[in-house]
Amino acid sequence: MPQGVQFMILKSCLFLLGFSYFIPAAFADLIQSTPFEVSINGTGFGNVSTLITLQTANGQTSSEAGCIGFGNTTTNCGIVPNGQIKNTSTTQPVPAGITSAADLRFVFNASEPGGSSITLNQFEISFYGNSSTALFTANIATPMTLASTQPGVGNSGFVFQIAPNELVAANAALAATTAIGAGFSATNASGGQDTVFLETVPGRLSNIPEPVSYGLLGTALVSLFLIKKRSTRTRTQAPACSSRNTSSLLPAMCPRLCIRIR
Repeated sequence: MPQGVQFMILKSCLFLLGFSYFIPAAFADLIQSTPFEVSINGTGFGNVSTLITLQTANGQTSSEAGCIGFGNTTTNCGIVPNGQIKNTSTTQPVPAGITSAADLRFVFNASEPGGSSITLNQFEISFYGNSSTALFTANIATPMTLASTQPGVGNSGFVFQIAPNELVAANAALAATTAIGAGFSATNASGGQDTVFLETVPGRLSNIPEPVSYGLLGTALVSLFLIKKRSTRTRTQAPACSSRNTSSLLPAMCPRLCIRIR
């Protein structure tokens, strides 16, 4: 290979190596969890670890945006504020007993009038150590429109988790994490207050039966009903045995069903 070509290849490799050094290593996607939409009463303020609460400005706009970062700052945490960031917004520590980011869930609770739709344009979570520079950040890949919502604060909503292929990086950051922050931007919002709260698995989310569980439960109940009905019918149709006819009818009509001891 000519020396000039070798030099160009080496130069390109060094450029790519140097460029990759400045690419944040801890960047990941937030993905939909399973189940995605959940309904759990009692997840309002004070009952859950609320990360961020947003409301449209004086109810006169249809967009809202904001984030909560290290030291509970609402600036320089990834999303430019728009609307009202409520005082219930605060970073949260890593939940007790959690050693893997695979067990973290981030629930977006949209409080839209009548359960109307809302569009999430951005949604991010960040792990912080001892400075405002995030150790790890995860975002949704593209905007998503939620066609219907759980009306009212405290009725839960839509569950997100860190993508499995990023859990190694997330867990490395989790070991040094002192605070977890979050933020989102949304359009087609109608008032609010819309929140994101931190939950865990195992936790209250693990107690929600999935559709398959409902199906298995229904099948079991139907089976029990049929068995009971068949048992009742058998007892009703069984031939009666008396002291007069037991000896003559037992072999032919009621074997194993009635035994009378005189």
